[in-house]
Amino acid sequence: MGTKTVLVNPPLWNAYAPHLAVPLLLGDLRARGYDATGYDLSIECIDWMLSAPALEALAQKAAARPAVDLEDEWARQRALLAAPAAIRGIREAKERLKSLDTLHDPAAFHSARRTLRDALWLISGAFPACTFDLVSNTSAYSAESTVQVLAAGSDPDGNPYRWAFDRMLDRGLFLDPSLAVVGVSMSADTQLIAGVTFLGMLREMRPDVHVVLGGNYATRLVDRWQQRHPLFDYVDTVVTGEGEGALAAVIDGLDAGDHPGTDFREKIPGAVWDDHGILLRTPRRSVDISVATKPAYDAHPLDKYLAPGPVLPVFASRSCPWDCAFCSIPFASNSFRQRSAAAVAEEVRQLSADHGSAYFMFVDEIMSLRTLRSVGEALVTTSADVYWYGETRFAGGLDDELAGLLHASGCRRMNFGLESASQRVLDLMRKGTRIEDACENITAMLRAGVPIHLFVIHGFPGETRQEAERTVAFAEAVRRLSVHRYDVAHTTWGGSPFVLDVHSPVGTRPEAFGVHIEPPAPLNDLSLSRNYRTDAGLSQEDSLQVAEDAAESAGDTTVWFRAAGDPMAREIEEFTFLRACVGAPQPETRPVQLFDWPPPEPDARLRLASGVTFTRVPWPATEADAGRAMALYHPAEDRFLQLNWTADTDLRQLNGLAWSDLESWLADQECHYLGSAPDATAALLLRHGFLVPSRRQARPPAARLRAEIGTGTQSHEAVQYVSNPVTGVTIRLRGTAVDTWQNWQNRQDGQDGGTPSSTDDAVTEQLVRYGFLYREPVGARQTQPGYLTQGQAV
Repeated sequence: MGTKTVLVNPPLWNAYAPHLAVPLLLGDLRARGYDATGYDLSIECIDWMLSAPALEALAQKAAARPAVDLEDEWARQRALLAAPAAIRGIREAKERLKSLDTLHDPAAFHSARRTLRDALWLISGAFPACTFDLVSNTSAYSAESTVQVLAAGSDPDGNPYRWAFDRMLDRGLFLDPSLAVVGVSMSADTQLIAGVTFLGMLREMRPDVHVVLGGNYATRLVDRWQQRHPLFDYVDTVVTGEGEGALAAVIDGLDAGDHPGTDFREKIPGAVWDDHGILLRTPRRSVDISVATKPAYDAHPLDKYLAPGPVLPVFASRSCPWDCAFCSIPFASNSFRQRSAAAVAEEVRQLSADHGSAYFMFVDEIMSLRTLRSVGEALVTTSADVYWYGETRFAGGLDDELAGLLHASGCRRMNFGLESASQRVLDLMRKGTRIEDACENITAMLRAGVPIHLFVIHGFPGETRQEAERTVAFAEAVRRLSVHRYDVAHTTWGGSPFVLDVHSPVGTRPEAFGVHIEPPAPLNDLSLSRNYRTDAGLSQEDSLQVAEDAAESAGDTTVWFRAAGDPMAREIEEFTFLRACVGAPQPETRPVQLFDWPPPEPDARLRLASGVTFTRVPWPATEADAGRAMALYHPAEDRFLQLNWTADTDLRQLNGLAWSDLESWLADQECHYLGSAPDATAALLLRHGFLVPSRRQARPPAARLRAEIGTGTQSHEAVQYVSNPVTGVTIRLRGTAVDTWQNWQNRQDGQDGGTPSSTDDAVTEQLVRYGFLYREPVGARQTQPGYLTQGQAV
């Protein structure tokens, strides 16, 4: 047919694998004979922003823009410090993340993730109040407000997507005179600001093009509107529910031309459009998925996704037959249907042959036991030689035989909705699962060698704190069981606080769940979640706290580690799945390397370590003190250090200085770390690798352990946290670990090099591993540890 159609997936969607929506609709249109192509604007935008030329432009933007407040200034300065390393290493980092070999090389993997994090810091720092990562991002504009979403679309200084689209958007694709229809798939709220920004630019470029909006999020959003919304300035037709067939009907209607007194959209299932300020609608319809066509991934840049594979999405069923109280899936996806397992297996085989990938994710909302068995048998029969993962629910019948079949068919990860380990809470959720089945299913899967992932909801209305904590303990026990009894290393779990979705049963019938919904703020008209109060159990605030505490769970360990401020800290599910496929180990927490042993010879010459960057930063005191601090970043070792530095000195003057002269030089420069003496500051620079000596002592003196200066200690609900602002590491201490740390921290001058009394050797070993204790040569001047205060680390 003569009408050309472009289907667009706007940011931000998964950067590690393609989204199924556009390839599925594209395959459907092509099978019907339409001229259509796809444009994954999400990965195109991410890939472009994560390139050296874009990062260089972002660094210039970060350097030139004013800060809105002190916190924003810290983010801007951090971006400038990280910029050189990010620009220099981003190309190699992306290539490493796309290689299966990197999964077997922890050092290369961590290096690539660190460079990617630095690049994301740079993107964030170029825009005010912006946190940009690859899961979700925030800016000065709220995605819950129509006013702010529309304002963001025309602001390249505050909206990173408008800035990027102005420079990288493929305008030739949309200026093609044969183009008549543009379809935009909006599946999540993370795509709203970028999607509306694109729609505004498209309307300016091609006011004649018919714009169709669809997707799960668009369906839920538009359903709430009873009157015309400003979004219809950019959109001609919204297709709610499923798009196959409906999108083709739009194209057919445009090709046929509108008859007087009629509107072709009246024949489109699930259509919503503006008719002189009134929204008109047609009923939705369930698609016959038995005739579903193969997704067309050829229009997608499969080499740009930031994970090996690529991991290609497929589906064996649609919607969900259950009606869990917290879930809005049935609202937006019509009735539950299943495809022929033989057709699914053949589709997987063809996609593997077409694109050279053996890795697949089933994006079904739920794979029933019937679906799992039939698909597993079909994949074994087809001998597709592929690996896959999906999501199911606990149920009687998932036994050793079925689990073995799933492993034989290539299943290397299975996600389960545990939600709670309390049967009472599961019943409140109307989950329809039993804890007894969960235990049997878990052991069957682990015996078969299939890693699992458990989803947990913290604080469902009516849940008590004890029940929430018991769920965390259960999930941790499953993880340990997987590793220690069944030697399955890739089992994981993750929780999130309960979110009240307006389309869920709790949202539509709150009184049935003892919930009182609070109205949204007037400007938050786009929000699909609500604040609430409960008659019993955990409050909304309590659920957030439980989730935060659970994220820091580490079972029985006394010392728990995390790297603060790292948007890449959590393992991505595609990587966990791929590790299981190729037998690569899970990434482990690396020790914090220190460089003070042995110390330098007195006349050894010093130099700044390669790649170290530094900049003047404002000091959070009086305006007169502004510029009295120097921030340093060591990208290879991932260290930030802020020094109080009065003199206006170029740090490169340190190059060539003798170790014996460093203390007096620092004193002359009025340079110190948290008020510490010059020798302690000098040792700190050496210890964390900022300075490299030409040679070290051949026979170092005896040493004793000391607590690192600058560590900050905080207590929260009887739990003690200790942070190191140089390494960005935070540890949580339990039980005897608290006393052990206090004993090390409280050591006084004059003590010998022995270990303080009442210490736990295992805890001490962990404190050394994470850089909270260091070896100080005997005879060196001891400086009392400082304490972390606001603004002491970038």
